[in-house]
Amino acid sequence: MRTAFYIAAKCLPVHEEAWWQRKAGRHVICLFYHAVSDTPLPHISPLYRHRTEKEFRADIDWLTAHYTPIRWSEIDRYEQERRPAFCLTFDDGLKEFYTIAAPILEEKHVPCVCFLNSAFVDNRDLMFRYKEALQLQGIDWRRFLREEQPYLTLAQIRDLQSRGFEFGSHSIDHPHFEQLTIEEQLTQTIECGRALRRHLTLPHRLFAFPFGQAGLSPLALAVQKGTHEAVFGTANMRPAGRNMYNRIAMDDTSMPVQDIIHGEYLRETAHRILHV
Repeated sequence: MRTAFYIAAKCLPVHEEAWWQRKAGRHVICLFYHAVSDTPLPHISPLYRHRTEKEFRADIDWLTAHYTPIRWSEIDRYEQERRPAFCLTFDDGLKEFYTIAAPILEEKHVPCVCFLNSAFVDNRDLMFRYKEALQLQGIDWRRFLREEQPYLTLAQIRDLQSRGFEFGSHSIDHPHFEQLTIEEQLTQTIECGRALRRHLTLPHRLFAFPFGQAGLSPLALAVQKGTHEAVFGTANMRPAGRNMYNRIAMDDTSMPVQDIIHGEYLRETAHRILHV
């Protein structure tokens, strides 16, 4: 579905950012990635396409040419002032954030929040979908976890913090929230933060829903928004209310960043027209 909007936006004659922003009523965009790599990643590539380093550099170059890179704490102010800006995030705490993405972001002076699953820090376990992908290829996931170290270590996280990067919670072990009870949803949210704070200094309470906020109970959402300074979903440019921000997925496509952004502006504009 989203690709259709990206192609349609590319065919329209108007490409000025201000025009798109006015039509969609949005000036700040939030984006999220998982991994950046020039080589296929056996635990990820069977599931979705990640951006290459060349594509990621092109993304950042285009974004910084058209939008101001900001921290999560600046989103509301920039939107109220109608100033074009982007807030960048990464999910899952994969090691490529340390080895590939972070150096590029430092070079380009782009702040970023990386969301961590407490069960996976220091490579103590692997997300269930990654296990399944490896097993389909006949790869022993325990050996892969031990030898490849796909996640960030505590030492790497602390080093990234010292360089200005921020971190938040992403649930204990990345489940589908719609398959959990309310109590389990709350445990996944709250206990992840507690576990991370036992080992890391996290000055802000930030949370990003694993697999998005679909299926989340209203009570659980209210609690999460009340216990965190900022909560991040995955509904692209949809307004989300107080201290919650939706993000655009940058994975699983090779299309240029401008086509993705313009396509999401088109989708949000269509939603506004059809629902006004």
